[in-house]
Amino acid sequence: MIDFMTDQIQEFLKAVCYRPLKEDWATENEVLFEYQTLRLRLFRNPGARKTVLILPPQAGHAGTIADYLPDQSLVRVFLEHGYQVAVTEWLPATEEYRNLGIFDYIRLTDIGIDKVMKAVKARKIALVGQCQGGWQAAIYASLYPEKISGLIVAAAPIDLEAEDSFIGDCSKIPDNCYRMAVQSFNGVMPGGFMLGGFKALQPHEHYFNKYFNIWGLCLREDMQGLERFKRFTNWYESTQNLPGRFYLEAVDWIFRKNSLTHPGSLVIDQRSVDLRNIHCPLVLIGGSKDHITPPGQVFAMERLVSSRRILKLLSPGGHIGTLMGNQSLKEIWPRAMAFLAGTGQAQDKAFH
Repeated sequence: MIDFMTDQIQEFLKAVCYRPLKEDWATENEVLFEYQTLRLRLFRNPGARKTVLILPPQAGHAGTIADYLPDQSLVRVFLEHGYQVAVTEWLPATEEYRNLGIFDYIRLTDIGIDKVMKAVKARKIALVGQCQGGWQAAIYASLYPEKISGLIVAAAPIDLEAEDSFIGDCSKIPDNCYRMAVQSFNGVMPGGFMLGGFKALQPHEHYFNKYFNIWGLCLREDMQGLERFKRFTNWYESTQNLPGRFYLEAVDWIFRKNSLTHPGSLVIDQRSVDLRNIHCPLVLIGGSKDHITPPGQVFAMERLVSSRRILKLLSPGGHIGTLMGNQSLKEIWPRAMAFLAGTGQAQDKAFH
């Protein structure tokens, strides 16, 4: 019994003290283009006639969430459904790029889309925005509707007033507090600083349940479970910095002023952002247990656009689970792809 417990305690301590490693992409790809904070990755699919660009969350984590594991990959789901797939890998911001703002990321997205369409000889492209990438995708699709064949927005804050959230409340904190934080870090916003804020939303989960669950894995000698924990830790705890200007503009324009709901109030490169310019098929995905972006905030986009074909899907998971959880990848995302292909039904369906 003593030897048994010694083994379990050793495994527990190794897991608790585990230092995250940077993970690579799960699927073979090529770097099509790299400039400033954009590294554009292309996952070729010979014979595929459809093309999609995925904008991963721009919230302090790596874009590998889109290609997490060989058997848990949004990239591979799109490949299996006949798409050429590209992903914008947003690189950590250094002080050199601390003044890049939302306009710059829309500009980089536009450059990336042109590069992808040229590489695969496509005239239009489907666009997917995850979390913070969702409002970026919405802005882009409203400014360049002629390039977008379909749009998927998942777990993204589009209308902060549609459903209350703690992050929405935090946006009401005086602007000087956010500016002082950015200034304290020489013009960049550290990913670790933001991660601490996300963890504070669920302190019991991150500072108690996490260790309780690890101990349970050790007692059951569930080595696969421990490996899954380490793999998630590699992604979740390996944070990256954002340009301070981008961060402050997002807090002010997207969260505090709720600008996407007020046509013309947000101006990008002297062009007014108006979601009514979006006419393409639209899929909105929310998470029933999402404590960061409640589903109402993304579903509200339905009334802001001019699209006639709209599908709303409710994932059974939380924020991250909606974006890359196994159940969501198997049940939700394939329906979104079928809808864009014209074979899905435009009606609301919820999973409970």
